[in-house]
Amino acid sequence: MITSFTTRESDMPFAQVHITEGHSPEQKRVLIEKITQAVHDSIGAPKPNIRVWLRELPKTDYGIGGEPVEALDDANAPFAQMFMMEGRTEEQKAAVIDLVSQAFVTALGTALEKTRVWITEVPKTNWGIGGKTAKNIGR
Repeated sequence: MITSFTTRESDMPFAQVHITEGHSPEQKRVLIEKITQAVHDSIGAPKPNIRVWLRELPKTDYGIGGEPVEALDDANAPFAQMFMMEGRTEEQKAAVIDLVSQAFVTALGTALEKTRVWITEVPKTNWGIGGKTAKNIGR
């Protein structure tokens, strides 16, 4: 766990996770739980503020190297796009990438080298909460 963060009660990170179809409800429940914990441990966001969306893709609608994953031996290649307000340290971002990748390994049995995590930092002027920018409400 990264301990050099300042807890920011206003943090509201989002994880948009793309996985191929075929995972059990229990695997998806565990994945949501593990990604939530990963974000909490790495940047200190309160768990109730962390959002995780799972998007299941048909194996015919996702390709790697020009081939639909259904044609590959292992179609388990998840991708997480993390949306977070600006201001994270390099250490925190590295921890997010590491811990979210580990969540894929634990919950879905994915090989670590097949995981992908992409962090998008959003300026506070571009993050809306209740009809106002995060900057305007002091977040």
